[in-house]
Amino acid sequence: MQEENDWEPQSSEGPGILYLFGEIHGIQDLPKSQSIEIMPYTLGKLKTFKTEPDNPFTDKGLSWLGNVGLDAKIGLSSNFTADVTVNPDFGQVESDPSVMNLTAFETFYEEKRPFFLKGKNIFSFDFDNTNMFYSRRIGHAPTYTPIVSEDAYMKFPDNITILSALKVSGKTSNGLAVGVLQNITNREQAILQSATTQREVTVEPLTSYSIARLQQDFEEGNTVLGGIVTATNCFINDSHLHFINRDAYTGGFDLLHQWNDKEFYVNANLIGSTISGSTEAISGLQNASARYYQRPDLDYVQFDSTRTQLSGYGGQLKIGKGSKGFWHYSTELNWRSPGLDLNDLGFMQTADIIKLSNSISYFVNQPVSIFRTYSVGLNEINNWDFGIRYLSIVFSTNIYLEFLNKWALTTSLSYTPEALDIRLLRGGYAMLVPRTWFMSHYVRTDPSERIFFECTYNVSASANPSNHYSYVQPGLSVMPLTILRVAVSVNYSSNVDNLQYVDTRSDNNNQRYILAHIAQHSLGATFRIDYNLTPELSLQYYGSPFTSVGRYSLFKTASNPRAADYSDRFFILNLIQKGNTYEVLDDHGLEYSFANPDFAFGQFRSNLVFRWEYLPGSQLYLV
Repeated sequence: MQEENDWEPQSSEGPGILYLFGEIHGIQDLPKSQSIEIMPYTLGKLKTFKTEPDNPFTDKGLSWLGNVGLDAKIGLSSNFTADVTVNPDFGQVESDPSVMNLTAFETFYEEKRPFFLKGKNIFSFDFDNTNMFYSRRIGHAPTYTPIVSEDAYMKFPDNITILSALKVSGKTSNGLAVGVLQNITNREQAILQSATTQREVTVEPLTSYSIARLQQDFEEGNTVLGGIVTATNCFINDSHLHFINRDAYTGGFDLLHQWNDKEFYVNANLIGSTISGSTEAISGLQNASARYYQRPDLDYVQFDSTRTQLSGYGGQLKIGKGSKGFWHYSTELNWRSPGLDLNDLGFMQTADIIKLSNSISYFVNQPVSIFRTYSVGLNEINNWDFGIRYLSIVFSTNIYLEFLNKWALTTSLSYTPEALDIRLLRGGYAMLVPRTWFMSHYVRTDPSERIFFECTYNVSASANPSNHYSYVQPGLSVMPLTILRVAVSVNYSSNVDNLQYVDTRSDNNNQRYILAHIAQHSLGATFRIDYNLTPELSLQYYGSPFTSVGRYSLFKTASNPRAADYSDRFFILNLIQKGNTYEVLDDHGLEYSFANPDFAFGQFRSNLVFRWEYLPGSQLYLV
């Protein structure tokens, strides 16, 4: 296990692997064949739920459903294939892990659906945690949730149905890589029923997603030039859906050039976006967490409630010395304008940012003393907003050690001096936040052994002594038989934060940004069992219980967010709790109120999948 044999020479100090592969010449006149694979499917589904006698959708406690669809793969040539799916079913795909996200940004989930994983690398256009194509946008949960009256019940779709998808991908013998993807998702409706009426409410419009990606190799792969274009078009016919963007287009160019036998490189990217929709949709974009145009101390862009279009741009320029030799280093400039937005078909958490990064590392990929390989790295990141206001600087170091017995250890340390956070108050003034330390440690045993153990431990603390975060996750994988693998991991985190955002309330036309001290504790686990009885018969189980509890105290408002003294930045609130509501009082009585943010969340997600390939190419799933 973990052994590789090559018939052509390989160098442990080489800058790559693929370009060193051997070549076979002289094979000619091979017969051409056209490959066509068609896999129709039929589906029966049983859903069970708690019985509610007055609810017409749950009065029986169960419901039967059925579905049909088609997957096809067509070999267009020896280099290109077309994947087609009609009404696909992803019921056998593993559930996403549970999380409790208290930030202003959405959680990123890995793609697990087979159709989107095939040929994924061709559509890749990523840099600095920004993705031009994030396939989880296709088939997501409906965007709109209707308001249900007390005497009514609702049947709501879990996900948007993918009516059809077409993907063509491949690479010519001349080094031209092409990827084209087209998806159509259904117009989804929720059913609302009361004692006297029943009506349908559209919760997601009919939507088209398109992406085209090209990359051309030059000079035996030393230079790669590419481009990407994406389009999201929503066919909105309902006034209550006008908050959704109608049309979103993004585009980008990328260039990679390497020289001196791929030792040095320059990597450049340019991207842009333009989005159109109603004034409601574009106002929502301007006020979104990626940019917060409503910030009162923002003077280089302005919120405009009459806008029906938002455009922006970004890019990256990175120069460095690559994987050849022991020393590696790079300098990178990254920028995203305030109006840039990729989130209709991509993934982007923040715009309005300029970053300058420098890194240097020493990597030894040959045995030395007790080490099989090791590396040491230093990094520095500077951040500005587009008003050229200095935000922060981050220093970090990381060490990786792999021993002769294939055990490994990774440790990293980062330090951020006092910084200016332009998003902590979620549309309020920029706030000074205390300096922070963060440490991360990871250790693992030999992954080729039948018993494999790993453990991750993270901890951070700030100059404000009440701020502390820790996370630990040990994991164990055991293969008692060659056909059986059992794995379990447990994670626990403790988050104590004196600057947790709670809410923004209006008081006499003044915005009050409410923060609090939070004590949050989360516990989760993941269980996996892979049992391959035969190559055609397998059983897989995935289970993930999760719970998180948070308690808030010491409520305060940001009164002087950039005061030199930490204690002068806040005003402690005088509160009276009434039921699940806090009322804020001053000398004249009630000022405003807000809901109690305490929470206790629990969830258990699991999948049990039985797969039987009863004939070559024909499979039966029981999920």
